[in-house]
Amino acid sequence: MPGDSFDIPCFVPSRLDGCVLEALVTVNASADANDSIGAGAAVVYVHPYPPLGGQFRNNVIYELRSRLDQRAAVSVALNLRGAGGSGGKTSWTGLAEREDICSVLDMLRARRLLLHPLRHSAADRRLVLLRMQARGLLPPDADVDSMDSVPLPLVSRTLLCGYSYGSVIASSVSPADYAPLGIDFAYISFPYSVLWLLVLYKRSWYLAHISATVADAAVAFVKQQALPPDAVSTGAHVSRTLFIAGTADSFTSLSAYNKWWELIQAKSILALQALQPPVAPDAAIHAAAKALALVRVPNADHAWLRREGDISDAIEAWWWQ
Repeated sequence: MPGDSFDIPCFVPSRLDGCVLEALVTVNASADANDSIGAGAAVVYVHPYPPLGGQFRNNVIYELRSRLDQRAAVSVALNLRGAGGSGGKTSWTGLAEREDICSVLDMLRARRLLLHPLRHSAADRRLVLLRMQARGLLPPDADVDSMDSVPLPLVSRTLLCGYSYGSVIASSVSPADYAPLGIDFAYISFPYSVLWLLVLYKRSWYLAHISATVADAAVAFVKQQALPPDAVSTGAHVSRTLFIAGTADSFTSLSAYNKWWELIQAKSILALQALQPPVAPDAAIHAAAKALALVRVPNADHAWLRREGDISDAIEAWWWQ
């Protein structure tokens, strides 16, 4: 990656069962200096369905990394179990993969990158630390021989960026479980119409979880409006959600997307109207719009070939404001 970024190709353990997971971690030494919005920002990329060849080495994630990594303090492209160089097999429901993603979030929260002991020796870890030290990512007097993990930057806002099946797995994370990380979601080509093929009987659980996450955010935005400005600026992060879809998506029609998104918005507004006192209709619509953003890209299909830049443009305009 360009700039002063440092790539760490590595393998990390899943918290579920110790499964070996391939990852590419990028630490950006210049994020704080060049972009104040990027200070404390992290991006986690989640790829398409492994049995169909999905892994983080694909056109969409490559484009996103080339743009977003320059503005984040740290990023992680993870191969879920059964993908790329990772061990294990794809699960039937996606819940094992949820644990894989949470393993990365655990490391970001703890600021400790744990290298898998079956794939990395102590000498491997020491070499990574020495290279980081040489790039100014560690203090010159740091005792690398005493470190049992690789230090990571402090993260205060995190974008879970999922593409296709990856957006399904990203959607299973509860923002409240990782409040210090300030999680937002970007879903690219969410496979709504074929979701039952990917997670079987858990389809309704994923859809309900997304609706609840958006509704909770809308309620939180309304409650923020009642606070003094200084309290809002120092208060808890409110999770936002962005959907990006091509109007020519191969798996989900635009009309199916629109009906689903309208349903999510309607549930958010109902949650706001259930508050005491009830929220005024205009305020409810405004809060729901803050919680859920929608981008429809004309004539783009599920593969996004030669349209990858449209995705990066949408995410940069939405998340880096």
